Amino acid sequence: MFAEAEYKATKGTYMHVHLRGAMAGWGRSVANLPYTNIAILLLVAGLCAFIYTAQKGLHSIEQIRLHNEARSAALQNTTLLAETLSLLKDVEVGQRGFIITGDEAFLSPYHEARKRFGETYSKLTHVLESDDRPIKYSHERLDKLVHERIEHASYTIEQRRILGELLLANTMLFVEGKRMMDEIRQEISLLQADQNAISEAHIELAREVQRRSFNLNYQICVGAALLLLLSGIFLVREKRRRDIAETQLRTTNLALEERIGERTAQLQAALQRIQTFALEQDQNIETERRRLAREVHDQLGQVFTSLKLVLLGAKKSAADFSAEKLDELAQLLDEGIHVSRRISAELRPALLDDFGLAAALQHYAQQFNKQGGPQMRVVVRDDQLLSPLQANQLFRILQEAAANVRRHAHAESIEVEGRRDGDQHYCFSIADDGIGPQPIRSDASGVRNMRERSALAGGTFRFGPGTSKGTTVVIHLTLDEEFQ
Repeated sequence: MFAEAEYKATKGTYMHVHLRGAMAGWGRSVANLPYTNIAILLLVAGLCAFIYTAQKGLHSIEQIRLHNEARSAALQNTTLLAETLSLLKDVEVGQRGFIITGDEAFLSPYHEARKRFGETYSKLTHVLESDDRPIKYSHERLDKLVHERIEHASYTIEQRRILGELLLANTMLFVEGKRMMDEIRQEISLLQADQNAISEAHIELAREVQRRSFNLNYQICVGAALLLLLSGIFLVREKRRRDIAETQLRTTNLALEERIGERTAQLQAALQRIQTFALEQDQNIETERRRLAREVHDQLGQVFTSLKLVLLGAKKSAADFSAEKLDELAQLLDEGIHVSRRISAELRPALLDDFGLAAALQHYAQQFNKQGGPQMRVVVRDDQLLSPLQANQLFRILQEAAANVRRHAHAESIEVEGRRDGDQHYCFSIADDGIGPQPIRSDASGVRNMRERSALAGGTFRFGPGTSKGTTVVIHLTLDEEFQ
């Protein structure tokens, strides 16, 4: 596992060097060729200038349209004022003709004007009141004069019908009517002047918008032309420097080929280490098989041989098959069961699957302490957060570490601790009070096996001296979200 990881790391380094070398020439050329970026920025700036010009042009068109609409409204108001005055004149002409002649036919203009006057004057007052200027000319006095003039005309017509020609002697009625008309003409003239001023103001504003828009378009077009010219200059200079960069790239590629050859040799060495490790693993498996075979032959075979001898003796003399013989058979059977369970536990502890890592480690510590030598103490918490793979690897790491302590450390105690470390990690440590780390033989595989098992469980492995004395092994695992 460790050799495989080393091979992958070496392969990753090889690929990294390959890509880094392939891009080295281009990286240096880009660093030494800022003209392309400058040219692109200039082109983008020119494009933004054209977009800004288009937006300002649309805005100017919208402003001119609004000014034209306001001017048209002012002209329409002037037309309505003139039409209002014309209708009032018709009222006055019809009234005067009827008063002088007494003929109802002369009232035709009067009736026609009265019929149209209401709608026309309503339009006029509506547009005057909808004027949103902060300061505007008031039409309140015109309203008063118009209504007084119409009422006066209606009154004089009614009096002519009642008094007849005697009404002609009352000149004050005619003088009063003329005064009202003169004042109405004056008010309408003021309102027309106000609307004409509005129209002229909007004409001037529209011309100002056109003038500003033209100046802006001229300036931006000139600026954009300059930006395009500068972009062309920078692109030409960039082309010249690119040729130099391509030459440098070819030189870099030659150097890269040499480095690839070196990395290829390193990969071959890593493959050789992988093959060596695989051979060592096969040898370790065969060694473990031979040990288990000896365990079965020496212990289970001895138990079954004793059982056979006892049974053969009982067969020769059934009278000698006493309670003592039965007790001896039961003891031999218990010993056979014990040996088979111990061998089974060494292969795969049942407690690990049934009750979890903490229970399996506690049982292992009890069995370990019965054998004499260093005494083991286990404190494991939060083991339910570990995946089955992680729990199994931690158990095997403890077995390996305990065997190393018993053989080499000359320790009196072993402290085993497991706990959650933060939200996403688990810390498992094994510490003894022995003589501390010693030089590792070239053929030793204990520490390497523990490191490989840590990597298999998705964690990191640290092996070194303890805080005061002895040796410490620390494994940090990343917890699987499925088991949290």
